[in-house]
Amino acid sequence: MSQYNRSMFSDAVYLFGTTLSSPSRGGYFEFKEELPDGRMVDQKELAEQAVLAAFAYLYNKKLIDIVRVERTSLFETAIVKKLQSSPLDTSGPLAGGLELVIFSSIRDNSNIYDITKRLMPGRWNTYSNPWGEVLKIVKENLLHRRILKQVEKRKVLFITTYKYVVNGDISNEEKQATELKKTLAELQSKGDLYERILSAIKDGISSRRLSPAGA
Repeated sequence: MSQYNRSMFSDAVYLFGTTLSSPSRGGYFEFKEELPDGRMVDQKELAEQAVLAAFAYLYNKKLIDIVRVERTSLFETAIVKKLQSSPLDTSGPLAGGLELVIFSSIRDNSNIYDITKRLMPGRWNTYSNPWGEVLKIVKENLLHRRILKQVEKRKVLFITTYKYVVNGDISNEEKQATELKKTLAELQSKGDLYERILSAIKDGISSRRLSPAGA
C-alpha cells in the first residue's frame, strides 16, 4: 500500500470530530471548525485531540514510547522516546500528515510540550489561530490523499470561502477511530500520565498564539 494512502488516527479525529470534540457553542469569539458533515465543533478541542491522536498512533505502532520523567520534586513531564529511527519506507506504518510532522521533530528524550510547539513553521513564529494551523496539516494530508475535497461555500464580493467535504470511502478511517479509542484507553490506564500528555499538548499549541495585545 502506498504511504500516501494509509489512514491514521489524526485523520479519524477530523473526519469523525463530533465523537471526540465538543459541539460548538456558537459564541462570536469562539474558535470553531466546520467538519465535512457540516457540523460545527470546538476548534481548540479538535486540534488538541488530533495531536493527541497522532501521538497515540505513533505509540500504537511502536514507533515511540511515552514515559513520565520526574525533573524536580515539584515538576514532572511526559517524555517521548523514539523506538525506530525512520518509518518512511512505503511499506512502513507511517504515511504522512500530523503523525509524520511529529515523528520528524522528535529528538532524544523530547518532551511533548516542545514537540507540539514545533508542529507549526518557524520556531519563534506566533499565530492568531495556532489551532487552525494544526488542523491545516491534517486537512492538507487528507486533500493530498483525495479523502477530502474543497468546494465553494460562499462568495461575497471578491472573497470566496471554501469548505471541506468527503470525496470517497472513509471506512478505513472509521476503523481507525475505533482503534484510536482503544489506544487512548490504554494510555488512560497509565495513571496521570495521560493527563500530563493532554496538558502538554494544550500548552504547546496555545504557546504559539499571538499575545492578546498583538491579536
